[in-house]
Amino acid sequence: MGQRIRPVRYEPPPGVTGEIELTSLARMRARGGPAEFVAPQRLGFDLLIAIESGHAVHTVDFTGHPLGPGDLLWVRAGQVQQWGAVEAIEGPVVLFTPSAIDDATWELIGAAGVATPGHWAAGTVAGTPAAAALAAAHATAAAPGATLRDAALARALAAALLLLVLAVPEGSGRRPPTHQAFVWFREELEQRFATRHQVAAYAARLGYSARTLNRLARENTGLSAKQLIDERIVLEARRRLAHGGDPVARIAADLGFDDASNFSKYFRQRTGTTPAAFRERVRQP
Repeated sequence: MGQRIRPVRYEPPPGVTGEIELTSLARMRARGGPAEFVAPQRLGFDLLIAIESGHAVHTVDFTGHPLGPGDLLWVRAGQVQQWGAVEAIEGPVVLFTPSAIDDATWELIGAAGVATPGHWAAGTVAGTPAAAALAAAHATAAAPGATLRDAALARALAAALLLLVLAVPEGSGRRPPTHQAFVWFREELEQRFATRHQVAAYAARLGYSARTLNRLARENTGLSAKQLIDERIVLEARRRLAHGGDPVARIAADLGFDDASNFSKYFRQRTGTTPAAFRERVRQP
């Protein structure tokens, strides 16, 4: 757990045009070699894996996802992942940049309120329109003409992703589409969490009251807007502490705290442990 996070950019192999690559776990292993899958990675693209055979545990932001035949995992750009027994699993993979999907589709996905990373267990997606759309996306790989093929692939993948977030079993507690202001708040939070720690700052930026943001946050997540801000800051702190060697003071400064002691107090109040103790615990063999 003490390894540094390695940023991974979208770099398709020769012959792949556009911003979507259809490949497989076997081809990824052959292309990257064993060393590619050892260190924690922060992806600069989205990764969609469908498991056809084998078992492994794939960790995304400190959550281990047991994967088996029929499972599907969606790791979003910016998240930190760590491969488990990658050599033990097989299946198709889609790599794509966020800009490969149109803004309207992302807005609909964001409004669905589905938490990420997305792990769908076997049987959840099989036989659904989402599965058919994913199959159609893979089928476009053989279509002639790079320009038309890329455009068709982008449309097919957008449809698959949108249907995928709707493929949630009944009784799961998923809420109806959220208010647009809450979607904007989550997007702004992802971009500004290191410099904006107060709800009032987000409210002023978005043109809504802090009361409205808190109401929407509770309606959609059960947490207040401030709790969501704190949750995002703590997640980034945990990433940096677990996977990097920067001193606590540097992490504190990068996350917008005026000194390390204030950051340590903030972290301890929300996690029950100090940054140093957390780092020591997660790095124990």
